[in-house]
Amino acid sequence: MIGPTTPLMGRWSMADFGKNLAQLRQARKLTQLQLAGLVDVQPRLISRWETGETKPQFDHVVRLAEVLEVSLDVLMKGEETAVMTAFDVGNKRLKELCRKVDQLPSEDQDVVCHVMDSLVRKEQVKAVLAGALPR
Repeated sequence: MIGPTTPLMGRWSMADFGKNLAQLRQARKLTQLQLAGLVDVQPRLISRWETGETKPQFDHVVRLAEVLEVSLDVLMKGEETAVMTAFDVGNKRLKELCRKVDQLPSEDQDVVCHVMDSLVRKEQVKAVLAGALPR
């Protein structure tokens, strides 16, 4: 039987989940209230999950991982136990701008994301139209 302390999984407990959740939330500069809004739960649940008072249902764990943009493994076990795949931005100027944008308030980050999304969609529409129109 595989349990929380078998060599296959290493030492792990649900209490680690709360610590991991708090660390990931704070690393993304989110308050418990903001995270609750993104996950669509009551704010007090985030606090209870982080303190280990209660355990989230699986669908909430999945939603938390999506919102925090991490794998379930990272959310459950923590950064150090997961094999991370890093996305590297090839354009050095863009990479530096991304670092700077990451330091902006969340409202400003939302604006930057909207602009970038608009530019990407514009290029996608161009590609579709170029492929669909006869030459």
